[in-house]
Amino acid sequence: MKLKGAEKQFWWRFGHITEAKNIPTELPGFASIDSMVDDEYLAMLLAKVSVMESVYLKETRVTDEGVKLISDVKQLKHLTLMKHENITKACLPYLNKLTDLEYLDIWRTKIRLEDITVLKDLKNLKELHISPHDEGVEESRDTILEKIIKAEETLPNCIIHT
Repeated sequence: MKLKGAEKQFWWRFGHITEAKNIPTELPGFASIDSMVDDEYLAMLLAKVSVMESVYLKETRVTDEGVKLISDVKQLKHLTLMKHENITKACLPYLNKLTDLEYLDIWRTKIRLEDITVLKDLKNLKELHISPHDEGVEESRDTILEKIIKAEETLPNCIIHT
């Protein structure tokens, strides 16, 4: 079956795919850096691709809504959402659905160290990169250390980088 409209344009740009039967349902990973990739782009991609091991997004236009879409990806082990000011703690319930995650980078998003106590379902998480506080805010080492200790109680098998 031939693709039409926006779907045709998307899959042609994505991989020169012209027929629906050639659209993959699995990819090893997807990466985008400093790009115009947004929630709409992810919606088009993830409407067909349901299995991925890695998603790497740095400074794109993805928001909490995009994280909601990513939360349906199966077998996702590595997720980087670095430098996204429109990703907030509102997406934490969706991140919590990604129970296969081993690596999560949410550094320089609006999610802070004290917010991650809800991520109790990420039992396989081994490494987390997160900002301890908002940019421009100064906190003592003791305050940050207290937050790290609480976070480690939630994610005991995880190394937390701030």
